[in-house]
Amino acid sequence: MEQFTGFGAPVQEYLAGVRCDGDIHCAPVEWLPAIAWGSGRVVLIGDAAHAMSPMMGQGGCMAIEDACVLAEELGRGSDLPAALAAFAERRQQRVNWVREQSQALTELVGLPAEVRDRALRERGTSAFYDRYRPRTARP
Repeated sequence: MEQFTGFGAPVQEYLAGVRCDGDIHCAPVEWLPAIAWGSGRVVLIGDAAHAMSPMMGQGGCMAIEDACVLAEELGRGSDLPAALAAFAERRQQRVNWVREQSQALTELVGLPAEVRDRALRERGTSAFYDRYRPRTARP
């Protein structure tokens, strides 16, 4: 709790509701296999389609990208099944890339502290910033 004393009201309110350590879920990241992006007239976006670890803060970002790409494909005027298939095909490579980057970073920060800290001191910039720079390209 002491580590969060400088944080704003929402964090303080949340922490006030934590009665014991058992109230906080802490576990290794479990990677979900790739799932179908949808079925028929239903399509999934964001974490519903491709949940990953929060290592890159990509949950909301990927959902926004998904929505933009889906809107573009629907706006092309093709029939719905073709638009949904084009959306899934267009997003698959980027989602796979983000998943790979996220897994690599998860493995890095999961190393024993002395190894992790040394690696981050020596290659922290490339581990975070350089690794994710390609993500700034338009989806």
